[in-house]
Amino acid sequence: MWLLTAAFFSDAIDGFIARALNQVSKLGSMLDSYGDSLTILSGLAGIVRFRYDLVEQHIVVMFVVIGLHIIQLLLSLWRYGKPSSFHTFSSKIAAIAIGVFILVTFHYAFLFWLFVITIAALILDAIEESILVFYMPEWNTDVKGLYWVLKKKGK
Repeated sequence: MWLLTAAFFSDAIDGFIARALNQVSKLGSMLDSYGDSLTILSGLAGIVRFRYDLVEQHIVVMFVVIGLHIIQLLLSLWRYGKPSSFHTFSSKIAAIAIGVFILVTFHYAFLFWLFVITIAALILDAIEESILVFYMPEWNTDVKGLYWVLKKKGK
């Protein structure tokens, strides 16, 4: 539980430091995405292991969210040959939400309202990133979001 907490905080700090020192790269963005995924999967595995009662209660919603993210991953693999690493604002919000949800659930208690916010953020992120795969002709990192891509295309 404490290692996971450290992983979430180090992930939040490393991106900030990389931007502040102008050390951002496509490889770093891709590795950051992999690290994010592994950290979140570790947290979810912990919830399955230690709070299976929550999984049983919300299994359908969890499968919908996981399914949407798998669809987005498959679309990206089909289009670019690799996972997307857009790092949109919605993906950052979703990552913060799931991080907070996992940490609060482990350290404090399950809060239904926080669960709902997290699920909504994850669904919006998966939908936006799936749409972006169709709008982005080439693999790219650090895309702010669909609004900015459409705005740029409109110019």
